[in-house]
Order: sequence, then C-alpha cells, then structure tokens
Amino acid sequence: MILKKLLLPLILLTAFISFSQEWDPTVYKYGEQYPGYVIDAKGKKIEGFIKYTNRYDLQNTVVFFTEKGNRKTKEKYKAKDLKEYKMADKLYKCINYSGGLLKKPIRGNLVIGEGCITRYVWYNNETTVVRKNPGESYEDYMVRKYPSTSVYKNQNSGEVKTMQSFALGYAKKMSAFIKDNKDLAAKVKGKKKGYRMLAIEAIFDEYNEACKQ
Repeated sequence: MILKKLLLPLILLTAFISFSQEWDPTVYKYGEQYPGYVIDAKGKKIEGFIKYTNRYDLQNTVVFFTEKGNRKTKEKYKAKDLKEYKMADKLYKCINYSGGLLKKPIRGNLVIGEGCITRYVWYNNETTVVRKNPGESYEDYMVRKYPSTSVYKNQNSGEVKTMQSFALGYAKKMSAFIKDNKDLAAKVKGKKKGYRMLAIEAIFDEYNEACKQ
C-alpha cells in the first residue's frame, strides 16, 4: 500500500510534465545564445541574451550577454542572486527549491503555469553516466539524463512543495497547503470524491480560479 502511494505521484508527474518540456534539439543547441532577460534581487530588469548550457546548469548559473556574441558584455549570474530570468520561451523564477531533501537554497525553476499556486519543473542531474541507447529518441535520452520533479509554490503563503511530498498523508498535507481556501481545504481533508490525490491538478486549478475572484 505504501509503495502504491509513493508510485502514484510519479505517474501523475509524468503525465503532467510530458507536455511541458518541449526542448526541441533543433531549437535549443548547446552554446547558442537566445534572447531573454534577467531581473536582479533589486528588481532591475536587464535585457540581452542567455547562453544555453543544459537543463540542469541553467537552473543554477545564468551566462548572460548584453550584446549577442560579444564576450566583453558577458556576465555570469548565480540564480540565488536573481528574482527571475527568461531564455527564449523558457521562464525561470528563483524559489526555494533545488532538488534537495533538507536544505532549500534558491535556484531557478522552470515555470509551467502561473497562478496563486504556480507550477514549476526542476531538472535533476543524474549522477551516474547516462549513455544514449540505440534507437532512443533524443528527448527520451534527455529525460533519463535530467529526470524532472514537479514543484508547486503557493504565492499566498510562500510555501513550496513537490508532487512526491504529498504522497503520504495526502489529505492532511494538501489541506494545509491550500488552507486559506477554507471550503476547498475542507473537501480535501474530508476526502470528498473528486478531491483525492488523483485530482491534484484539478484542485490546483480550482484554487487558482477562486484566487482570481
């Protein structure tokens, strides 16, 4: 039973992230510079170009150029020193999540959907050597090399959670995460049909819709 509860979030995670990655290798090429911007800790927005390295490194360090290809305008930013940054169509916001279980240093997380609960993807760096299998697509290879985690931030409370963190004790943890919406939290805590773990994404949609009103 415990194993089933732990595996379920991973299944949901795969379904949710599958449409959101879209790292077309014909578009995103190592070393290329793409239009974008950075917003520093003081809120200053600087427009320019960001060098693509890989999915993991881009969350930690931003290699920025004011002028494309001009090394004299190169600047390296640590994600912890920024509020947000954008490279082409990839928007990153710097939040307290970096893939660790204990310490939560600020890193750039890829935004998948904005709202009072904002959805993100964090890419982990596989520690073992990962080689491309014969016949394997480039994207399938990248998914194995940089396994992803679904991350959520409640903008009202500032709390950050992962999909996996709701696995054990779901009703209690989820109702606490959305506690400022008392009606919705009560439905989750009471384990009402349609508000259980399989409905996480729908619950967040309902929370965000109510938050707009």
